[in-house]
Amino acid sequence: MAGPPPLGELPPVYTPPARSTAPQILAGSLKAPLWLRAYFQGLLFSLGCRIQRHCGKVLFLGLLAFGALVLGLRVAVIETDLEQLWVEAGSRVSQELRYTKEKLGEEAAYTSQMLIQTPRQEGENVLTPEALRLHLQAALTASKVQVSLYGKSWDLNKICYKSGVPLIENGMIERMIEKLFPCVILTPLDCFWEGAKLQGGSAYLPGRPDIQWTNLDPEQLLEELGPFASLEGFRELLDKAQVGQAYVGRPCLNPDDPHCPPTAPNRDSRQAPNVAQELSGGCHGFSHKFMHWQEELLLGGMARDPQGQLLRAEALQSTFLLMSPRQLYEHFRGDYQTHDIGWSEEQAGTVLQAWQRRFVQLAQDSLPENGSQQIHAFSSTTLDDILHAFSEVSAARVAGGYLLMLAYACVTMLRWDCAQSQGAVGLAGVLLVALAVASGLGLCALLGIAFNAATTQVLPFLALGIGVDDIFLLAHAFTEAPSGTPLQERTGECLQRMGPSVALTSINNMVAFFMAALVPIPALRAFSLQQSSAWTCTGATASAWTCSAASPAPALLE
Repeated sequence: MAGPPPLGELPPVYTPPARSTAPQILAGSLKAPLWLRAYFQGLLFSLGCRIQRHCGKVLFLGLLAFGALVLGLRVAVIETDLEQLWVEAGSRVSQELRYTKEKLGEEAAYTSQMLIQTPRQEGENVLTPEALRLHLQAALTASKVQVSLYGKSWDLNKICYKSGVPLIENGMIERMIEKLFPCVILTPLDCFWEGAKLQGGSAYLPGRPDIQWTNLDPEQLLEELGPFASLEGFRELLDKAQVGQAYVGRPCLNPDDPHCPPTAPNRDSRQAPNVAQELSGGCHGFSHKFMHWQEELLLGGMARDPQGQLLRAEALQSTFLLMSPRQLYEHFRGDYQTHDIGWSEEQAGTVLQAWQRRFVQLAQDSLPENGSQQIHAFSSTTLDDILHAFSEVSAARVAGGYLLMLAYACVTMLRWDCAQSQGAVGLAGVLLVALAVASGLGLCALLGIAFNAATTQVLPFLALGIGVDDIFLLAHAFTEAPSGTPLQERTGECLQRMGPSVALTSINNMVAFFMAALVPIPALRAFSLQQSSAWTCTGATASAWTCSAASPAPALLE
């Protein structure tokens, strides 16, 4: 088989192809970018040579400056207020909230504590007298909570939210109402006589046993006191609120209870009430007109028949309403009980928080662990405590993560050949990144940027993972420098080769996080600004320090 003809024997008709102009066009189109890259590399080369000559000064001044910024962490503030974290100042939501507070007034503010009961076996019905009695046990335990602060005892009757004590002309009746006026408690127990057991307070009238909600029949009381006082205004008030017989006219969960009043519908029959039927449509407090608790506020996981009649439910819920710190302060301001303790709104808030923590603790322990029902207690203070717990920096977790990175950097950069090994440089680089992250956060603290859970739980590890990457690139470029490179230009050569990549990634990351700071969510904006500051301190600066830390190594080897 004949091979290809030699070059000298090509056919005479052959003409070589015209020379392509693509390289000239390409070179012309990339002239400016190539010039900029060369100019930038020249600057980095000069910078690297200066770092090489003054490596000790660079390390000392850098450590001094960043160490000073780290001290800013002492003034860091951790924000746990949900409104401050998620509602931007001046936004539509903040304006609506401010408008609501202004229109409703301070008296409409209160603090909610919830008591939720669920069966341990999923799908079990809780609309039974037995389940309601267990709920009563837990609610009674929670309602009897007392805390001692500032030399005083604080119980539910002192700090609970009340809808407003009416003014009565008759002084005796007014004092009695003030002592008996109930707390606002949204509970399924209000459908039954046992709901009266959650209300504290008592009053005394001559010739009668102590008056409590468990034995108070307002209609009968008015008939007994009618001949001795003019109570027409009080009678009109009760009729307007549709109080009726209050709790004594409602069925008893346990008709065998010796305290079950004779006026209870099932007292004589001794039959347990139909719980689902009684709870259909919700329950009423002591006032049928103004206190109607809807089913959705009392029950969860409801099931109905085709006619809409309530059949079963999987959860019971009671809600205790407390006064706000401002309300509690105003209520006891000037009172003889607080005149000797320097009563303030901060102390009122402390009392409420202590009571709520005790409420949650006792409520969750109110039922036996091996019982058929379980209790879940929740309060606004519980949410604050959870946010505080998640916002605290876990020193063990952060230290563990950085120690793992130290070990990884040391092992991956360690070589048996001492001239090529850079294990110590890896350790120094990770430590410098940690210092740079801390200094960036310290700068944010000095600027007044509040920290949050994302800052303390996510940012240290995110900044570490991004910042350490440049250390490996620069260390690799340092070892791969041409053998003939002078010692004084080793760091310059390193930055010339890897500096543009490190600088561009650093700038891109900073710009990305600064752009994220435009999102109108305070928590996300603070996180983005803090990440940008940490990355600013971590990227190019920490990388330059890595080069300066590696600079003395070749001199020692030479």
